[in-house]
Amino acid sequence: MTTRTEVVIIGAGMSGIAQAVECVRSGIPFVVLEKADDLGGTWRENTYPGAACDVESDLYSYSHSKNPRWSSTFAGQREIHAYLRGVVKKWGILPHIRFGTTVVRAEWQEADSKWHVSTSDGWLYAGRFLVLGVGGLHVPKVPELPGREVFQGVAWHSSRWNHGEDLAGKHVALIGVGASGVQVAPHLAEHAASLTVFQRTAPWVLPKADKPVPARRQWLFRLLPIAQSWHRLRLYLRRELRGVGFHRKPDALRVAEPVVLRHIENQIADPALRALVTPPYRLGCKRILFSNDYYATLARPHVRVVAGSPAALGPCSIVDDTGTSHKADVVVYATGFDLMGAFDRIDIRGIGGQRLSEIWRDGALTYNGVAVPGLPNLFILLGPNGFVPYTGAVHNIETQARYVAKAVLATEKSAMHVKPEAAAQFQEELRARFARTVWHSGHCRSWYQSSGRSGTVLWPGSTLEYRWRLRRLRRADYQFSGKR
Repeated sequence: MTTRTEVVIIGAGMSGIAQAVECVRSGIPFVVLEKADDLGGTWRENTYPGAACDVESDLYSYSHSKNPRWSSTFAGQREIHAYLRGVVKKWGILPHIRFGTTVVRAEWQEADSKWHVSTSDGWLYAGRFLVLGVGGLHVPKVPELPGREVFQGVAWHSSRWNHGEDLAGKHVALIGVGASGVQVAPHLAEHAASLTVFQRTAPWVLPKADKPVPARRQWLFRLLPIAQSWHRLRLYLRRELRGVGFHRKPDALRVAEPVVLRHIENQIADPALRALVTPPYRLGCKRILFSNDYYATLARPHVRVVAGSPAALGPCSIVDDTGTSHKADVVVYATGFDLMGAFDRIDIRGIGGQRLSEIWRDGALTYNGVAVPGLPNLFILLGPNGFVPYTGAVHNIETQARYVAKAVLATEKSAMHVKPEAAAQFQEELRARFARTVWHSGHCRSWYQSSGRSGTVLWPGSTLEYRWRLRRLRRADYQFSGKR
């Protein structure tokens, strides 16, 4: 069976929903293919205790679908997931989503200038445009430790939380101190008999200014939506101002480092532990995290911090790289995600059958973070070179979704191919600009860096500039074929 439409969107997370809304607003026929039985992407998958956003709720929401009823400054997983369900209902998107639909292949057919998308259930979707809203926080990255086959306990990744496991009296090992690790550590320490935290690199953890939203503010935002718009704008501009320190003037971020150092000193009395959890690199080089009780958790008597990564598993233990064995009944991997894994799971083939995996063999190659040479009428949302880590992702997602809608409407029945030289020029620009950022000069290694031509998976600039760049199609950077 074949379903024909204008735009095929893969993924019903934050990005896919944004693109669907733009299609509705522009009158563009579309279908959304979602492998899970529910929408939400990251906010459907990550249900671990303490899961929450580190961007203000009013900013981490669509400009066209504000929520005047956020309960706190920084919303938790359940509230964000419910918000996304509300957006889908508001815009009538639900009938366009095909749940439980796993895409296995997407191939550009030059004969009809359409993408032919095959799913695991044997269905075929044909659309002139293909939009990848698969997300980068999707495929868990789990280390393959020796001894997994003899380990007698239970283990899981933070994004696949085992809610049925009782931690009382258990010895727990937490591997990783990124965003999810910092958020879940206090819960593990509260319920487990002991907690061993494996820290490869100490993160910068700032206090989180979270508090309940007063009822009077919720009432005001419901009565006067413009008031919430102004509040959202204020939050946005404040983060953009701070962003200058990340992508243009790294030295400006030094003023925040004493805040974290005082935070550590106030919550950790042991000088050796303080030294262990103090980052050896510049603030901002890696993702800045937020928590009010993470450092206090590490100072609890039954919590131990181990420098480095684990080396192996034993029947009832986990072994560090010095050979020291630590009791472990439960292992929690807070080890992040494979950014490219979400793209690799789909066999995507463009002109002449060339695979996306081949195009990206030496690193991700994009044009403006949305298009890829050799893949006509294909766009990526929140993929390589299309996001920044200093503010919320929603602004860039909306910018990209509007750009795609413009492309669909502007090309009528034609196909648009980004020129390889345009993508190469963009990558060279990124390389030069990335060298001036704190993500490059802050003396750390992170997943922000890549082996590709640009040296980064980020957009090393402001979201304001990114929006200006994508305000219109630059036709000189594309080739057009077919009818127009």
